[in-house]
Amino acid sequence: METYKYISLFSGGGIGDIGFRNAGFLPIIMNEIDANRAEILKNNYKNTEIIVGDISKHVHEIYDKAIKQLNGERLFMIVATPPCQGMSKNGMGTIKKAMRDGKRSQIDERNYLFKYVYELLVQLKPKFFVWENVDRMFQTKIINDSGNEVLLVYEFEKMLIEAGYHGRFEVHNMAEYGIAQNRRRTIGIFIDKELENDEFDIAELFPNRILKKEDFKTVGQAIGNLPELDSADKIKATSHFHPLHYVPVSRPELYYWISNTKPNCSAFDNNECPICHNISDKTDVFCIHCGELLPKPTVKKNGEYRLIKGFVSTYKRMNEDEPAPTVTTRSAYACSDKNIHPTQNRVLSIYEIALLYGINPDEYKWTRIKNGKEVYASSVLLRDILGEPVTPVYTKLLGNNLKRVDKVLKKN
Repeated sequence: METYKYISLFSGGGIGDIGFRNAGFLPIIMNEIDANRAEILKNNYKNTEIIVGDISKHVHEIYDKAIKQLNGERLFMIVATPPCQGMSKNGMGTIKKAMRDGKRSQIDERNYLFKYVYELLVQLKPKFFVWENVDRMFQTKIINDSGNEVLLVYEFEKMLIEAGYHGRFEVHNMAEYGIAQNRRRTIGIFIDKELENDEFDIAELFPNRILKKEDFKTVGQAIGNLPELDSADKIKATSHFHPLHYVPVSRPELYYWISNTKPNCSAFDNNECPICHNISDKTDVFCIHCGELLPKPTVKKNGEYRLIKGFVSTYKRMNEDEPAPTVTTRSAYACSDKNIHPTQNRVLSIYEIALLYGINPDEYKWTRIKNGKEVYASSVLLRDILGEPVTPVYTKLLGNNLKRVDKVLKKN
């Protein structure tokens, strides 16, 4: 029986690798820069060599250890999921401001990590190469070796073609593959040209979409039957149902805002007074009829209240009849994106976020070893891990698809 060995670069917590594992793949090496994330990796992939640190300093080590483990066998695949902050919409505003203020270089080194991936690809020559990142990768520009500003995706694709690979980058919404989350990702899949034949179509590399938009799974379907939580206080914010089903407690003013927010609306839309039910204007802070402080995001300065400056998607409640918006690393904050539960006054629990990724929370160890004991990782770390990856539902489909393609091409 063939073993499908692969290398996972920028593995995070290995969430996407769950799907490859369920498809029968074996990660022989995983690389992760963050030591805390690497601890969780080690707990979930015990038969894998975990290399901790910046990939730029470990390329030779990864190569040497891969050659030793392969022992003459060909590597099936390299998977790379580099950090997206240099590309993502959520990170670009902060990055550009820092550049204008002279606090940051005009070049974001994270957007050049593909060069180290490329180096390993050329050296190890796997059958397949898989890349995953945010959809904004198609708008991300870099400076190439000739000093010209070019789109990253096309520069990388050109390099891959020169290295003898055939494939392309596409943008896929993970909701099309059966999860209750709108998550648009750039997926690149490439195959060694020498494995192809005249009848091969590059479209065969990509998994078929399962669902049309009208059939997308909804938040209500995914998490609607779980025990209720409430961020009003610590007791209501926790549950005995599962160790990961808990949420942060909201400060009183935040609770006032979100508890008056309707589905698919922002707390900035709370123009109705909860006392007299008069409707004020969107710029009003106090009810124009009774003078009550409206449940809008406000700040008090020098004795006066004013609206907090924010985007239309902040302090916003989800709609239970739609897929969730893209889960980010800031899922614990009601002020970030559309993070408020559809029907309850809180953000989502880690358990719920796992379900929105199509993960069975009990098939993954959300723990790390501390003082010789296995303990649950912090909420900050787990939300960080769950704010970046591709869904394992997709990677399982992809893994099975690549195995099928490989077998068909071998027969021909």
